[in-house]
Amino acid sequence: MTDGQPRRGSVRESPDAGGPPSRDRPVRVGVLVALGVLLVALAVGPGGVAAAGHAATGLGAADAAVDDGVPPTAEQSGSPLAGANGTVELVVRFDPVDDPAALGATDGVPAAGANAGATVADLRDHAAAERSAFESFAADRPGVSVEREFWLANAALVTVDADRVTAADLRAVENVTRIHENVVVEPIGSTGTQQIEADPDGRATSGLRQIGAPTAWRRFGTRGSGATVAVVDTGVSRSHRDIDLAGWASFDGNGTLVSDDASEAFDPDGHGTHVAGTVAGGNASGTHIGVAPEAALYGIDAFDENGTATFAAVLAAMEHATTTADADVLQLSLGANGTFRGFVGPVRNARATGTVVVAAVGNEGENTSSSPANVYDAVAVGAVDAEGTVPPFSGGQRVDAAAFGSPPDDWPESYVVPDVTGPGVRVASAAAGTRNGYVFRQGTSMAAPHVSGVAALAVAATDGRVAAPTIEAALVDTAVHPTNATDPDTRYGHGVVDAPAAVGAAVEATPPAEPTDVNGTTGGNGTTDRNENGPGTGDGGTDGRAPGFGAVAALAAVVAVALASRSRVGRGRD
Repeated sequence: MTDGQPRRGSVRESPDAGGPPSRDRPVRVGVLVALGVLLVALAVGPGGVAAAGHAATGLGAADAAVDDGVPPTAEQSGSPLAGANGTVELVVRFDPVDDPAALGATDGVPAAGANAGATVADLRDHAAAERSAFESFAADRPGVSVEREFWLANAALVTVDADRVTAADLRAVENVTRIHENVVVEPIGSTGTQQIEADPDGRATSGLRQIGAPTAWRRFGTRGSGATVAVVDTGVSRSHRDIDLAGWASFDGNGTLVSDDASEAFDPDGHGTHVAGTVAGGNASGTHIGVAPEAALYGIDAFDENGTATFAAVLAAMEHATTTADADVLQLSLGANGTFRGFVGPVRNARATGTVVVAAVGNEGENTSSSPANVYDAVAVGAVDAEGTVPPFSGGQRVDAAAFGSPPDDWPESYVVPDVTGPGVRVASAAAGTRNGYVFRQGTSMAAPHVSGVAALAVAATDGRVAAPTIEAALVDTAVHPTNATDPDTRYGHGVVDAPAAVGAAVEATPPAEPTDVNGTTGGNGTTDRNENGPGTGDGGTDGRAPGFGAVAALAAVVAVALASRSRVGRGRD
């Protein structure tokens, strides 16, 4: 591993091989919801509404005993069975795939499109083979029971009778690499009472205008149709007029599916509804709240009604997102402070299936970060205010890869998070439990869905023909740094995400579409183009339609890319 490693699959080469490395994509540890520091409730209409402050911290991975054989960072050394009595719930980890990105690759190029079938099959087969010895052990050994298995992490949730089984017994089983607790997260809330005037105002929220989303809609003729985003969070309120759920799932603390009926979707906290609205919310109020309003939105609840989640629940949600939801983008505004290696495998494997993993970097300020965002293979997102200034709460730091214990060989020795920043202060979006209410929240949790929405626009504009690393590189390489810096820093990363430029870079990197015959099949393989949804909408009113981007519009897109590239820095926003 070397410092200064260029971003894998970057749209452009790293300008300075000696500076901080550009990263391919990272994700967070344990499980702490990166909740907004401030929450202001409001409703569309002439009146003001009482506001409530909402801050949250969570049980970090430091609170979970881990048997890793590595120096303690966010994970404590020692056995999770030490001093335990009775039944204990553990996560057992097995040998990971060395290079998951290579599973679905052709000549070293990752497969385009989410849920690359061959990759998922290979990951499942690998996990099944690695855990077979442990399954036999558990079947024969009293006091050990396998409750749930996770192919995405190559892990198993296990209950153990601590009076009859030791950690050494578990470690001795073939292919077992480590054991750790099923980490629990507990958001903590607070309230306030500030009166404000009703918002949002204008044709798009200030956050959407700040990143140039309306310009991207108009320039590339898409608002996300054909792309799918899965939001793993506290749930989504199905009743809000700006939320249109394409799918829903809810998981309990063991990772067991509780519901996949969208009519049962709910959000007792409100965090997930706000995030979902920023990704793909509509404009029923007259103001657009979502970056990709025509993207298919899947809400996946990993938290219980008390606002707590487990590592197993998040794993199950991520598996559902990459398979059942067939998500192009996985939005994670959750995490735990510090480095938690438990998320490394799931993030890398999700990315290998063709899913862009976007995660909030955390709200603990400078020189901090959280997992899964600080996993190298995720897109880590920090926050900026309306003036483009990074607020004090936004996390960011140089991450020492060794803090993860035994990092993958393709990681650099150190790297910077966040990758990019987005609007994260006084962000207006949908309020849970209401039909037409809106709230202001702030935090990196609010910034991340802006980036997820841009990723969805890029997927839609390219008809899903580019791989996740290309989308990720487009987001990062076109971000606008206030000082025009060429190297990332721990406050802005590479800069503020720029929707028109990012979508343009993805379009520019898109391979030509295969010719189709009269039956609508592509040459040689009998499959249809992945994006079969209709055209996107233009930048007019709600009913204005414009042709979706495709092979027919390629020439217009190239012209748009040229214009975007010529004036990327300092361009005025719609």
